[in-house]
Amino acid sequence: MRRTAQLAVLGLGLALAVTGCSSGITRVGSSDDADSTGDKRDMTQVFPDEPDMTDPGSGGDDMGTVGPGVDNCGDDPADPACQSWNIGPPDVPFPLSGDPMKDPLEKDNGVSRDPVTGYLKLDSTHSVFNYLWIANSGDLNSDGSASKIDSKTVREVARYRTVTCFSNKGGSVEACDGTKGCCSIDDWARYQARKMKMNQPGHQQVQKTQNAPSRTSVDFNGDLFISNRAFSGQSSVTHIANDVANCVDRNKNGKIDTSKDSNGDGYIQVDCNNDGQPDNLAGVKAKACTNGLSPEFYGEDDECILWTSNTFPPNAIGRPLGLAQGANDANVSDAWAGSYQNGNFVRIDGTTGIDKDDTQLPQECFGGTGPYGLAVDASGIGWTPDLWDGKLCYFDTKNTKNVGSVRDPQWGRMQGYGVTMDRDQNVWVGAGVLRYTPDRSNGFRNLGNGWWTKLGNNSGIGIAADSRTANTYFTYSCQGGAVKQIPASTIKLMKMDQQIPDPGWPTIQMPCYGVGVDSDQNVWGVPNGGGWTTRAVLDKMGNFKQPTVGGQPQGNNVCPAGDSCKNDGAYTYSDFTGFGLRNFTRPQGTYAYYIKGCVDNQGTPQDTQWYQVVWDADVPPNTSLSVHAKAGHSLNTAD
Repeated sequence: MRRTAQLAVLGLGLALAVTGCSSGITRVGSSDDADSTGDKRDMTQVFPDEPDMTDPGSGGDDMGTVGPGVDNCGDDPADPACQSWNIGPPDVPFPLSGDPMKDPLEKDNGVSRDPVTGYLKLDSTHSVFNYLWIANSGDLNSDGSASKIDSKTVREVARYRTVTCFSNKGGSVEACDGTKGCCSIDDWARYQARKMKMNQPGHQQVQKTQNAPSRTSVDFNGDLFISNRAFSGQSSVTHIANDVANCVDRNKNGKIDTSKDSNGDGYIQVDCNNDGQPDNLAGVKAKACTNGLSPEFYGEDDECILWTSNTFPPNAIGRPLGLAQGANDANVSDAWAGSYQNGNFVRIDGTTGIDKDDTQLPQECFGGTGPYGLAVDASGIGWTPDLWDGKLCYFDTKNTKNVGSVRDPQWGRMQGYGVTMDRDQNVWVGAGVLRYTPDRSNGFRNLGNGWWTKLGNNSGIGIAADSRTANTYFTYSCQGGAVKQIPASTIKLMKMDQQIPDPGWPTIQMPCYGVGVDSDQNVWGVPNGGGWTTRAVLDKMGNFKQPTVGGQPQGNNVCPAGDSCKNDGAYTYSDFTGFGLRNFTRPQGTYAYYIKGCVDNQGTPQDTQWYQVVWDADVPPNTSLSVHAKAGHSLNTAD
């Protein structure tokens, strides 16, 4: 049997059609087609644009439609084993997650429905993601972990190691021999060999201990990229999937072995069998969890940790990390990782983990300390401040020969720590709490000749910005025991350096080292080391009530405790929610529909050959649209 999927899009709208099955069992297509009973295989394809005046919008583009007289299976006349029907217009409007009767097969993010046509479009509000990704530098004896926190329930839902030994085929926990074992997917030596068109050396060993992760970046689909500093060792970046549909069943047991809160107490237990070691499959097989449930932590066996890519030579200290446009501007961004020690940055393909570009900052950008963070603006310019007294430097992610440093403020050198962008494309830095407005009047050439604004005598660490209303936004600076709320949208640009006194701006009383804004525009504080990750709830105008830090949990819960969830060795102050990427760097929306395979007359699943994906789109200027398809065993690949 074979099936097709047809997708049609109107101004980032989408229509979907699927080919059904006859009662007979007929295998049609080549032997390497993806099927419902084999391994999950990626059938991603981006179809070329072709003129089509029948699209659901004027001047639309046709992406792979078949000609007149031919059905969606490519047959004329129709093959009874391959039939088509539509999901979405013109039959019915597209289902959305906000519908009263939600379609369980549909997922959407950042899209809305045209009330007249029923097609989809990019929403006027940007996409959302209801999780935080917290780097735990001191967890697992400083080997490092990353916690996934539900921002709506204030509960930890998963925890992962920040490296994997299974980036490559033949991966294992044994020592890397260049091909098999615990090898990284790529490294600086292999990348340099490729640049010089030389034979690549073998893969490098992944550093499994003392990784000390810190900076996190969250992609459009909620995936985590995390940088391991690895002091006096080998720094690296690791990619962890948010959705189990993007994880890999490496041990072929028909399910995804991955971290989850099995006992529902809101906190991940890493040693369920009390053997004194963090859990993995072998340890739990030797001694089962004492509560009789599945483990909550899988260590190096977690199948949602997709790859680890070593960065730079040893002792480079991997600190800055940010995301920018990927190869086809689809969900997966490319990661830009920086070296604190050497002042260079490498672009890592977000899908494959392979190094594909690099840049070197000017000497003044790392002569004293070094780049400490990274924020990428909507033009693709990466902004990176030195730690403490230093320079704010920048580079063009689209043309890496373009690098520069910003002139110093009139009152002395910048005080750098965290960095973020706001909605007006200003750059904000701690520790002196400064706003820098680039001069964008002449492209890249004038970026360093912009204007500084000093916000009182405030000192900070992490820094973040919201986008509260069409006219209003705030910036939040972590000051250790409290978060300062600065009315950023009211501070006008004077095209001169200026110092604005603090008239007593509000402070949110909660411990923090990092500060972030979630999809509901509530503010989170994450302290350094053990303690409480805390949420402060804000209304539309930015008003808040002081949160309860480390309160009494309810029932058998560990989290939430008041407005907090306990953490283990946290150390993070980058964009750990993905809010900046979604709202300031590259607003984007996604739509997914799960299509069930063929069944016989008794409803028993049958082998299904997926034939093609067909979709129409009206894509406005300066935007792009990609369609991806995968075949797998079930709707929820974790089952």
